[in-house]
Amino acid sequence: MKNECSIVRDLLPLYAEGMLSEDSAAFVKEHLDTCEECRALSAGEEPSAPTDADTEQRTGEAGVLRTLKKKLRKQTWCAIAITAAVVLLVTLMLRLNPIDYLADVSNTKGYTFSDRMALLFKGGISDRIEAQRVLHGGVPMAFLYSEKEACEMYKIAEEDVFSFYGALRYYFVREEHAGETLTTYHIDLLSAHFGSKSGKMWVKYWYDRYDKSDDLRWYEGSGAPEGRIALWKLEKNDDGYWRVVEVVNNVTLDLGEYTGNTSWYAY
Repeated sequence: MKNECSIVRDLLPLYAEGMLSEDSAAFVKEHLDTCEECRALSAGEEPSAPTDADTEQRTGEAGVLRTLKKKLRKQTWCAIAITAAVVLLVTLMLRLNPIDYLADVSNTKGYTFSDRMALLFKGGISDRIEAQRVLHGGVPMAFLYSEKEACEMYKIAEEDVFSFYGALRYYFVREEHAGETLTTYHIDLLSAHFGSKSGKMWVKYWYDRYDKSDDLRWYEGSGAPEGRIALWKLEKNDDGYWRVVEVVNNVTLDLGEYTGNTSWYAY
């Protein structure tokens, strides 16, 4: 009935002008004979006041609409919360290292709480870019050559090797194997955090060295096929270059009276 009223009220102006077809005019007239409200509108009168039944129906419809709106709002907020949780989770996964790394260094006494947090959080993009510059600087020379060979290649005086290579000098090929060593190595950057003058890099690396004069006989390596984790502490030189001043290895020594880590220092 309500739908029929709407149709008739749309047709009333045309009905009054006599512009409807016979069938449409008959339909409108038949409806006006039975609907007091539409008849009043056709005569230019105000429609009669809504009955209690009409009021009850409209109230019910309004209640249904309010319920639907509440449900839609709830669903919208749930969708927003789920989306935010997913974004947060993905962000954390991208910025955090696996907790296994913390477990790997848990027994080493040489790491502070700050060191361990630096391992857990990978660091920002700018930090990781700076770390890549370090890794592509003097690091390959330290793994591939002896100290003397590296000094000759870079034209560095032997007394300056400490300030140039810092603690990386401990990775050099031993002098007795200089020129006779084939080294394979790999370094993964786990995290990087740099300030204005100091920084920290966590790396995971492995290397193996073979004697070229003895049919590539293996003679030295990191001793851990899965790789070793180490913390590199850095300082920025006056010329703006970062230098590794300390390497804190993931090893704890227990030698009776002495218990500590195996740190390598620049000096």
